[in-house]
Amino acid sequence: MNSLLVVACLGVAGTFNLVRAKASELPTIDIGAEARQRPDATGPRNILLVGTDSGEGLDEDDPVQVGREGENLADVIMILRVDPSNESASLLSIPRDTWVPIAPSWSKSKINSAFGGNDGPNTLIATIKHNFGISIDNYVKVDFKGFRDIIDVLGGIPVYNEHPISDRKTSLFLPETGCIMIDPVQALAYARSRHLRYQTGDTYDPKAKWITDGSSDLGRITRQQDFIRQAAQRAIDEGIKNPTTAYGLINAALGSVEKDDDLSVGEIQDLIVTFRDFSVQELTSEQIPTVSGGNPKISYQLVVWDQAEGLLDIYRGIREPGQVQPSDVIVGLPASVPTSAALSEQLDAIGFDAGTEDSSVKSSGKRPGTVIRYGLRGIEAARVLASWLDGEATYEFDADLPGRRLELLPGTAPLALLETARPLDQVPVPVINERRTGKGTTTTSSTTSTTVPTTSTTATSGSGAPSTTTTTTTTTAPESPTTTAIGFLPLDAERAASC
Repeated sequence: MNSLLVVACLGVAGTFNLVRAKASELPTIDIGAEARQRPDATGPRNILLVGTDSGEGLDEDDPVQVGREGENLADVIMILRVDPSNESASLLSIPRDTWVPIAPSWSKSKINSAFGGNDGPNTLIATIKHNFGISIDNYVKVDFKGFRDIIDVLGGIPVYNEHPISDRKTSLFLPETGCIMIDPVQALAYARSRHLRYQTGDTYDPKAKWITDGSSDLGRITRQQDFIRQAAQRAIDEGIKNPTTAYGLINAALGSVEKDDDLSVGEIQDLIVTFRDFSVQELTSEQIPTVSGGNPKISYQLVVWDQAEGLLDIYRGIREPGQVQPSDVIVGLPASVPTSAALSEQLDAIGFDAGTEDSSVKSSGKRPGTVIRYGLRGIEAARVLASWLDGEATYEFDADLPGRRLELLPGTAPLALLETARPLDQVPVPVINERRTGKGTTTTSSTTSTTVPTTSTTATSGSGAPSTTTTTTTTTAPESPTTTAIGFLPLDAERAASC
């Protein structure tokens, strides 16, 4: 189950005035505290897509409810990045069992638990920003009932099933092969399947052995990405010219779909118009690489950071050196400092993705000056932030800070921002003091070897002018990994095009 399908549905629905008015009734939520303030509505954006395991609205004896207590956790977590400037789109899946520090206490748990509290969307967004250095612009959520209702309006999803498949946990049973139409119940069962079984033949044999796909949630992610392409394409094909279908899609979404209050149907319609020649089948899909961890009491997935870093760059908006914009930079300020809230608002107004964090931004002590902490990919981001500060700042390197996420630690002296940023050639360059961390990486994750002139800055007394020492550091990192399919894929997307 996935909200990418909902985005496509809202987009095609927005092409009809009556349907567009109906779509305005969709429930909304405020994510302003955590969302990036985007000054350019036409620029690239990251949309957080969440599929929850909520069975609200379904009968108690519904197959989905069997063995469940309805925890309302994030069953599916994806980030859809769309860039209208080059008509590119990418989809990143985060395994729901990924083991990371969770906002606001930052104790470690599975990332899907971040959605289970009273402020689920904002807590999940804060957790993603903190751990992966990815800003979120918009949010869409769908639950079990919404997913099934949308599939029902579409009349099912045509697929090409190569082998008989089943999953006793989700009640999935598709013995037919070849071109088949998956109904809403089986579509949800397939999207939820973590214990998929299959037969090797192309005809169901009740006496044949079932082979279990042991990839669990990782294999499910790959299957979901493939299936959602089929469903989203059908939503576009069936709804773009049919107001009755489009109206039905919105009715199906009411009560089961939620979005942020800044994402209008008009904006989604504009994206659909921009991407009108973009085939959903061409959507680039990836998942964060992980390995199994845990103990007999709890199992989880640990991020393979050496592989993940380069893969995450596109979602962070990392471009060529020298092209960092404030909107590319996440800034965390300590909530314990009284001035942090006001500074956060001022930085947001400039374009930074700023906010306070309860306990993750460690205090720099009672230093008189301002400190900017940066990670392996944050050299340019630190300089961009420093260019807006009225006064000098001391840089501190922290390899645990991902991407362009920075920590701004005001000192005891008042901190103010400039009305206009200083030219970057007037801003000192931080030094990378490489060290091994819990994320197991000691170098940057750019896909090329980079020679970076660096300048260390030390505050002095008297005139306050800093002394500098220039060095040269060469860092080499592995190329971005190519994410391939994990687990058994019973549905053939290419052959499904002929169904």
